[in-house]
Amino acid sequence: MGYLDVPGARLHFQAEGSGPTLLLIAGAGGDGDVFRMVSRHLAERYTVVRYDRRGFSRSDLDGPPENGDRLAADADDARRLIEHLGNGPATLFGSSSGAIVALTVLAGHPEVAAAVVAHEPPLMRQLTGGEQWLEFFASVYDRYREDGPDVAMARFRSRTFPGSDATFMAHAPKNPKNVAYWFEHELRQYPAADLDLAALGAHADRIVPAAGRDSGDHPCRAATASLAARLGRPMIDLPGGHVGFVSAPDAFAGELTAALDRSGAGPAHPGGDARPGGSPGSMHAGNWNDSYAGTPHWDLGRPQPAMQELADRGEIRGRVLDVGCGTGEHVLMCAALGLDSTGVDIAPAALHAARQKAEHRGLSARFLLGDAHHLAELGDTYDTVLDVGLFHIFGDEDRASYVRSLRDVVAPGGRYLMLCFSDREPGSGGPRRVSADEIATTFADGWRIEALAPTVLTNPAGPAGIHGWRLIAVRS
Repeated sequence: MGYLDVPGARLHFQAEGSGPTLLLIAGAGGDGDVFRMVSRHLAERYTVVRYDRRGFSRSDLDGPPENGDRLAADADDARRLIEHLGNGPATLFGSSSGAIVALTVLAGHPEVAAAVVAHEPPLMRQLTGGEQWLEFFASVYDRYREDGPDVAMARFRSRTFPGSDATFMAHAPKNPKNVAYWFEHELRQYPAADLDLAALGAHADRIVPAAGRDSGDHPCRAATASLAARLGRPMIDLPGGHVGFVSAPDAFAGELTAALDRSGAGPAHPGGDARPGGSPGSMHAGNWNDSYAGTPHWDLGRPQPAMQELADRGEIRGRVLDVGCGTGEHVLMCAALGLDSTGVDIAPAALHAARQKAEHRGLSARFLLGDAHHLAELGDTYDTVLDVGLFHIFGDEDRASYVRSLRDVVAPGGRYLMLCFSDREPGSGGPRRVSADEIATTFADGWRIEALAPTVLTNPAGPAGIHGWRLIAVRS
């Protein structure tokens, strides 16, 4: 438990657990104790920090509220708290208006946000017909002024949330100070926020839009789905409705942690045996990310000549996706040719390096956090998909799953261009060797092999080349 003095307020916060920082940002009511039960479960994996937002509960103001600048002040408070904790960039989980705060942190202070889980942000301007909801919230405020908070709150809950949530909220403890502060300074203002979608889009790979499984067609879930579509991110379902972290804390914590692991933003699983020097196919997201603390031994620092040759021949065309893009050399090779180019990787550190390269070279490309086994979550298809050194890390079962995932993103008639280790390469160190027959069998159904030929891969560790295969497969 502690306090942090910030401009205009004194923030109350408390932390538990150990590991990477997970900052929980409350919505209406602004009291961090709403996360008390779910924190106990999340603390098994994280240093969980919950706090009262300025003006709520124990976080007193030093002066009058900021009114029009209050959202910016809320975001700045979160930034200052993360920096005060001194544990590096944090994963932010914000619910309802707290999710709007978390997204504002990412847009304005991306250096402190490793990932943002935006749970049902009521961004009504993202909705077709959202102005009607803003008018409704204004009418709720008028009812509050005329008839008091209980009548107004009952009207608000009955239309905005599923019945199970409304009943649960009605029986939750009430803090009259918090209720009044929310009615005056948040109910109408935060749902009307116009977030900087361009700034968020630049960091879309860090955003995990989330909604309650039981929220149905209620507005906060609909607004989250609309935001996810605009950012090109999949929306995940979590237990319960708008307050699932209170009504089902155990299940909520488990599914939230699993979602962060899939995104690569969660901490590495403790106790794993895989290390970057071991079997690459068994490495999880944390191991891959750790590999980029320096320069990985497989990082050539330029495109593989065998792939550069295909680019020079015009074989790479249309919209391009590089799966397992690493630090982005092949994505940037395509961007330099004027192609619409995207890279996806499971390691946030690799993507950070790739974005820095793109900025330094003045090239435009997208770099997204994702898992090669779940490419459908990208929500898009591509004319050309590249794979330089990913295919050969998988065992038989994972390879089959990967190829099924590829079919979700290669457009019909689109092509998959791949470089991998060959069974002609002597020794047993490094990735698994692959035979031509294995490749042909793997792509026998739903694909047409246009070309499969021996090639030589440049070895970053020395002058001797590596025997490999170069595949061009067309999705039927």
